[in-house]
Amino acid sequence: MSPAARIDTEAIVRAAFDVLDREGFAALSMRALAAHLDVKAASLYYHVPNKAALLQLVADRVARQVVAAFVPGRPWRELLHRMAHDLREALRAHPGAAAVVAVRNASPEVFENAVPLVLSAMHEGLRLTDDEALHLVQALYVLVNGLALAEFGETPEPPAAPAAYYDAWFDTAVSTFLDGIQARHGA
Repeated sequence: MSPAARIDTEAIVRAAFDVLDREGFAALSMRALAAHLDVKAASLYYHVPNKAALLQLVADRVARQVVAAFVPGRPWRELLHRMAHDLREALRAHPGAAAVVAVRNASPEVFENAVPLVLSAMHEGLRLTDDEALHLVQALYVLVNGLALAEFGETPEPPAAPAAYYDAWFDTAVSTFLDGIQARHGA
């Protein structure tokens, strides 16, 4: 069996998360990934054309996990609060991915099915345009990822402060952000 047939895109993405989590963003390369999978680097290119595409797959995987947890009918604040927590949990499960999410936006198709749900929630009780609503959701995503980078950015090194510090920091940042939305756009 050829090396390309022994692996698939899913195995490559799982291996990328393993390398990111154990060795950090700086260690992720197509060569390191091939070594992790015990194949030649050329075998990877059959499934993933380059490192940029690999990073996109990682960012999309994180975003899909967050979007999958969206529940229709939730009020805007609950929806955004849950999104922030789900993103943090996804990054906590794969701390090395925070550096990838910081440099790669999720593909539009990852979020396109969630846009009507998000807009519906945001227009229930807030005065804003569709663009403003989507910018606010994106800004919260960036805020949470920035907090995760501060907490996990030196993967594989452990966080610099105790978990309780980052928990309080996260809660303060997210609640202040949501309070700001209410103050600025509340109906």
